[in-house]
Amino acid sequence: MIRRALLLSTGERYLTITVNFAMLALVSRILTPVEIGVSVIGMSIIGIALAFREFASSQFLIQKPELTREDIRAAFGVILVLTLVIALALAISSRPLAQLFNEPGLDRYLKVISGCILIDTLSTHVISLLRREMAFGKVAVLNTTLALTSAVVTVTLAIKGFSYMSFALGWLVASIVASAMAVCFRPHLWMYRPSLRRARAMVRFGGYNGGSYLLFMMAEHLPYALLGKIVSMEATAIYNRALTISQIPEKIFIGGAVPVILPALASEAREGRSVKKAYLHGLEIITVLQWPALLVLAVLASPVVDIVLGNQWHDSIPIVRIVAIASLFSFSFALNDPALMAIGHVRDVFIRALITFPVVMVAITLAALIGGLEMTAWSLMFVIPFRAFIAINVVCRRLSMRWRDIGVATWRSLAVASTTVAVPLAIAVSSDVPFEFSISQTVAAVCAAGAGWLAGLWMTDHPMRKEIFNAMAHIRASRASPSPPSSTAAHLAAEQDVT
Repeated sequence: MIRRALLLSTGERYLTITVNFAMLALVSRILTPVEIGVSVIGMSIIGIALAFREFASSQFLIQKPELTREDIRAAFGVILVLTLVIALALAISSRPLAQLFNEPGLDRYLKVISGCILIDTLSTHVISLLRREMAFGKVAVLNTTLALTSAVVTVTLAIKGFSYMSFALGWLVASIVASAMAVCFRPHLWMYRPSLRRARAMVRFGGYNGGSYLLFMMAEHLPYALLGKIVSMEATAIYNRALTISQIPEKIFIGGAVPVILPALASEAREGRSVKKAYLHGLEIITVLQWPALLVLAVLASPVVDIVLGNQWHDSIPIVRIVAIASLFSFSFALNDPALMAIGHVRDVFIRALITFPVVMVAITLAALIGGLEMTAWSLMFVIPFRAFIAINVVCRRLSMRWRDIGVATWRSLAVASTTVAVPLAIAVSSDVPFEFSISQTVAAVCAAGAGWLAGLWMTDHPMRKEIFNAMAHIRASRASPSPPSSTAAHLAAEQDVT
């Protein structure tokens, strides 16, 4: 079941990533960096504001062993109350924030988005329940429709001259569509009758989770606010686009697994199986995908920026290289929090955030004040490894692991990463202008990277080989199965799933 859920989630992620990057490529050519910078600042404010909603975390519904109607209604009630408070606070503070950043249009932008997050309450509630049930097919339909609607509306409005407001209005239309679909998937009216009768347990869980998430989001969005205030809106946009490009490997290779990780680990814990074993296997798979891709991205930053963003974003190329290398140390980030939540140690997530947040804040602030855009990027060379070191130490303590276990799980991936990047790096160094690629050199480097990755899997006998074969077998079996199945066949299949 977990492998099927992973395939569904990954397929959905690939579709949404394709749509989102198509939108990114188009909008980055239509709007100027300054216009996009205003949107980035607005989204940063929204990101921090929405972190307060995690005090009523939707993860509560996923990790709770048994759910009652009152639990579901309480979850909706708490999230609705918090969202109302957040939306009202955003609407009231939008004008002062616009004055702070000396950008009058930010006022209208934040007011529109405050309406969006209120509408999103319905779809957020339903998606949490679908994820708990491992109904990732329906989640895929919802998220894909959301991405398509947002992209079409945003690009259309950008062409029509709506500037940065095209992002806000695109979100608004997509929120309405997604919420309508969510209610169609779960048309049980009792689910949407808010209750606070059993809210205490959710708030207790969300207190730690919300606190840690709030600190994380503040650290995540701090660079945008600092660059927007100290340097310029253009610097904010360049930093944002560089981070977006650097996150391509994560979004492509890991993003599909993220919605499945917590339900899967929670299921392992409920069944009494080893979360440690699942965590280490997750590291094996993540690192063999993420590390090679990040190294190749660092080498091919110039053609990637040209293809995805266009000529007006060349200033982001060195930032992409810095962030890609720093991101090599983020290999455990997708697994750390779900592993701790699955075994009931959400408090550790909060304590870890309390340890790392002050250090991260100081490092990024000093970097922005001293060196602006590029120094802010270089600060990630300290920030990401520091966060990884603290997080892995906490997980090791709770799962009875040692650093040696981490090394055993990842050494093959390191070897695969080396074989993957070897030829692209040689092409980059031997080019007339180092690390500048012609079209033919780019194609050759990408093909060589793919061949090097497959060769590395074979030479190291990496567990990813087995995962690939299993996925191919699952796809073949799905194609070979009769459609539609008879009721008897469906009954037998259900019995097989249970056993």
